[in-house]
Amino acid sequence: MLEILKSGRVDYVRVEFIDLLGNVRGRSLRRAEFENLILKDSGLPYPESLLMLDYADSPIKSRYGDVLAIPDPSTFIILPYLERTARVLSYITLPDLSPSPFCSRGLLKRAIDKLEEKGLSIQVSFEPTFYLVKENGNGISPADEAKAFSPEGLMEEQSFLRDVIKYLESVGVQVETINKHYGPAQYEIRFAEKDALSAADSLVTAREVIRDSARIYKLFSTFMPKPFSNYPSSSMDVYIKLASNDGKDIMSNINDPKGLGLSEIAYNFLAGIIEHIGSIMAFASPTINSYKRFRETVTPSLLGLGTERHFIIRMPSNFRDSKSVEFRLADPLANSYLLLSAIIYAGLDGIERKLDVEPNVELGSLPSNLEDALHKLDSDNYIKYSIGAELISSYIELKNREIESYNNYITDWEVKAYLKAGW
Repeated sequence: MLEILKSGRVDYVRVEFIDLLGNVRGRSLRRAEFENLILKDSGLPYPESLLMLDYADSPIKSRYGDVLAIPDPSTFIILPYLERTARVLSYITLPDLSPSPFCSRGLLKRAIDKLEEKGLSIQVSFEPTFYLVKENGNGISPADEAKAFSPEGLMEEQSFLRDVIKYLESVGVQVETINKHYGPAQYEIRFAEKDALSAADSLVTAREVIRDSARIYKLFSTFMPKPFSNYPSSSMDVYIKLASNDGKDIMSNINDPKGLGLSEIAYNFLAGIIEHIGSIMAFASPTINSYKRFRETVTPSLLGLGTERHFIIRMPSNFRDSKSVEFRLADPLANSYLLLSAIIYAGLDGIERKLDVEPNVELGSLPSNLEDALHKLDSDNYIKYSIGAELISSYIELKNREIESYNNYITDWEVKAYLKAGW
């Protein structure tokens, strides 16, 4: 990083961090100021309240003491579409350099360390979906009308897609596949498998690159789960693979008596996820809008582990080669650090308690709305205290404010339905 800075290729460095809702926050420093920050091994001060902003950018707590953003040099990239500008992600600490309880990136690092204490590592690949939209006189609409999985869709937006792939790979985010998805101007992109922290970082980077690339083309990208009532929703599949600390496969067992080819420890880990699924959903499907997509036919709805696509944890047909299972409840607005932390801690609980799960069996029901998921999270003491009671309390407060704002809002549908009722 210092070599790049001294080469004169960069004039500005954005020092960024992730708030509780998964939004990127930060500020831009001149190169000399950033070099001084690094050489002094110090952090960039921010108000602690920035970690707890709601969707209207209002803080939930009047905490205006400082926290420090400590740049992580491993995340330093040059943004290829901006002039002489780089970006680095950070860990958030208190002024005495102890970890902030609200740093979700630091939380994931601690969860990974806990997994490593058990002799385990985890590899992750994200596969988010997004829409390209354009503004018009009536609001927004899809950028094109191409059909699902059609070559036409790839052709319509080929320049944008080509630039996105080029920019992502130039900053170390390898794209495995990209396809025209079910909705018009809806695209699905899968990233290469990485360790959990690097995968979460790559997702943050990818959302920034996709967002900025769309703006270059005078379009908008949206990761909103269901931006259109009459078109399919957007989801984000998460592929998970356990290994030993030295990288050896521990997911598979060709003699699995249940027939899926999974090992005992894999069943334990996945059973832990199912045990804590209500809490995990508060992070995986984190908005009011998230639950509107669960009414669609193609959305997973069966609580359990199975080979059919409606199971929330699916055994892909290529498991023998990939050794990965697919978690299917997340959407693209999830804070990837909180989501993976919850999955890891739930899996560890499954391993420690030797939980088990029968495949291809529906095991209960899922939360039907955000309030239900938050209630599950609040009453799940294991997840609450693994992640941190203070963080969970603040996250729930943020989400309750969101629910209250939504419940107080009068929609166009209500006006059309009820304005002349009773005449």
